[in-house]
Amino acid sequence: MIVTEKKAPGQKIIKKMSLRTKWILTSILSFSIIGLGLSFFVFSWNRLQVGYDKATWGFMILLSLAVFYLGLAFYGDAIMYRTEIRSRKIWKQKQKELKKKRFVNKGTDKLNIQKSPQS
Repeated sequence: MIVTEKKAPGQKIIKKMSLRTKWILTSILSFSIIGLGLSFFVFSWNRLQVGYDKATWGFMILLSLAVFYLGLAFYGDAIMYRTEIRSRKIWKQKQKELKKKRFVNKGTDKLNIQKSPQS
């Protein structure tokens, strides 16, 4: 009996989503995570000013930076989704223009008969 690995239910849902939906979700998620990281940073800076232990403050700063950089990583994914959407749009436009050129050239191919240089 062959055992196959099943995908997680979340992976199936994400695979079926459109690029636009993925772009919107990742951009919203990234901005909220970046905001959370910045608020952690301000909170930890405030704790330093109040007089908390520097080890606690250092841990909170590292935590805030990790959360902030996680938000930046998600923002990078959102940018990749957006550029893929744009490139597909440009590709479709170029294909449409190429089809129009082919259609126009089909009707005029017989009219542009050139004589060979030998005659």
